[in-house]
Amino acid sequence: MPVQFSCNACKKKFKAADKFAGKTIPCPSCKFPLIVPALPVEVSLPQPSVKTKSQAEQDIEAMAALALEEPKQQETEVSQLIQFECTFCDEKVSFTLDLGGKQAPCPSCRRILKIPMPAVVNKNGPDWKKQPDKRPSGALRKEEPELEGTWNSTMDTVSRDALLEAGAIVEEFEPLTRAEKIKRLVLVMALLVFGSLGFFYWSSYRGKVNEDAQIAKIELNIKSGELVNSPGEIKAVLLAGVASYRLSDSVDVSAPKIKKILQSALASLDKASSFVEKDFALLELCKSIIELGGGKDDVRDNKKLKWDEVQKFLKTPFESFTIPEFKLLALKDATTSFVAAGEVDRAVAFASQVLSGASLAKDKKIDEQSDFFAVVGLELFKAQKLDSVKQILETIRNRYTSSPSTPVSPYAAAFFTLADKDKPLPFSYAKDSNNDADLLCLLCVNLIEDKLESLLGSANFKNADAVFRLNLLTRVAFLASILGKDIPILKEELNRIISEGVMPNLDSVQSYLFLSVISPSLKVSSDSWIKTADKVPQALKDFKLIKSRFLMASFLAKEDISPAILNDANKMEPVSLSKSLAYRHIGMNPKNFTWFKASLDKASEPEKSFGYVGIALSADRNLKKK
Repeated sequence: MPVQFSCNACKKKFKAADKFAGKTIPCPSCKFPLIVPALPVEVSLPQPSVKTKSQAEQDIEAMAALALEEPKQQETEVSQLIQFECTFCDEKVSFTLDLGGKQAPCPSCRRILKIPMPAVVNKNGPDWKKQPDKRPSGALRKEEPELEGTWNSTMDTVSRDALLEAGAIVEEFEPLTRAEKIKRLVLVMALLVFGSLGFFYWSSYRGKVNEDAQIAKIELNIKSGELVNSPGEIKAVLLAGVASYRLSDSVDVSAPKIKKILQSALASLDKASSFVEKDFALLELCKSIIELGGGKDDVRDNKKLKWDEVQKFLKTPFESFTIPEFKLLALKDATTSFVAAGEVDRAVAFASQVLSGASLAKDKKIDEQSDFFAVVGLELFKAQKLDSVKQILETIRNRYTSSPSTPVSPYAAAFFTLADKDKPLPFSYAKDSNNDADLLCLLCVNLIEDKLESLLGSANFKNADAVFRLNLLTRVAFLASILGKDIPILKEELNRIISEGVMPNLDSVQSYLFLSVISPSLKVSSDSWIKTADKVPQALKDFKLIKSRFLMASFLAKEDISPAILNDANKMEPVSLSKSLAYRHIGMNPKNFTWFKASLDKASEPEKSFGYVGIALSADRNLKKK
């Protein structure tokens, strides 16, 4: 009696002869292995059912396909199937060999199973290499393991590593070409350079962050801290240093705000301790104000101010100078800055603006206005701005043409000799006169023509009155500093007159003060200024501040800045601008960071603040260079 059942995979119904009951056969439709159910003990005859022709044909075709299976596959069904128990339902399942190592659903619980690989049957017979050893029991057998990489009967070749180790072959390397060697060397050098630059940049940047905090602390200290009651010149120069630092690109402070800082600095000078300190502070402020000017891009980004605004602002400190020579020096520095910024025409316009309305004193033997224009002209000539030089020459010439009684101008004589030597001077002077103005003109012209040695070396000049020599040498020295001339005889005479320290009146004191500013460019010795400091009359007003200024000149003349130099700085008057600037000077040398920061912890205000301003300025400039 046929057995009715359905496929677990495709769900189709089939009939099988009773002889297949309990056996595993493939599904006639999907080839999935099926177990034919066993016959029941009591079998009731099925009711006849009416089948359609298509269903009957389907049963006949299924049985025909079952009957046509290869005999070997049916007879060896155990060996041709993979049988194992389901790990989920523990039912015994079977799968065909082609499913070995794959995944398929369990016929009973429908969970995905990993079908094991079938046992491999060697159809070629046993491997003779793995046959048991049939040699006599007394025969020698190899018990030690074979060396790794050696050749034996199971290997076709010996490994390359074994041959290299044994020295049977030698591995040859192709030598590098010259181009390859250079390329590798350049690569190594580039890595070293970029690594060093990265380290220094990171160190500088980290230090700059610390300096930002120090600058902010100094600003707060000026408003409501220990520096509130400091002299006006101290606060003014400190604020000027803060403003210069704030102009860096890495600090987010607009130029208009920096201008307000400098305006506060100028206002502080109303409470300056003396005219000497005030003029030195004005020199510092002028430099900071000029730094505010910039191009269109910087003005648009609020990093700089328009040059017209800077020029207007710069006139304010120029109107406050007490010592005329200091004003002349500030004009020279301003011209240099204008030329460097590409504002050449502004340099000429500013000189006219500064001198407009200035009247000439009747007792003056020298035309100061022509001197001022000549200093500007010399700076322009040095920068080879020849069109502007012609303009300055014409301005001075017209001045003497329109007013023949105008006193001589020593600097104008030097300027015309240098820039317009083919034409005569617009004025005349006596070359054998003992008049101060005439002799000064002769000295300045000799300086241009490199004939100064004969005049300064003469006995008449060396035996002349000390004050007379001081006044002449001061003016000639300033001209030499503008032109950058290093004249041994001039340096010798300067050291001589400075060591004498002749200060019978205020004019001579002002000459020494002016020389103390320009002496670094003239390389006056430190010992000469120490001798001058010892000879400042105690009866002189502000003699302690003047003495500190001369000690400052001696301090700046020293090239070796070591911890011992703090002793020289501390000899200056406490809470003086000279001592404060000395601390700033040390801080602006990056080699001093380690020991100087430790010294600042023991210093008092304002020296501490000036020291940190110097360190901040130095760190900012070094960072920009990198």
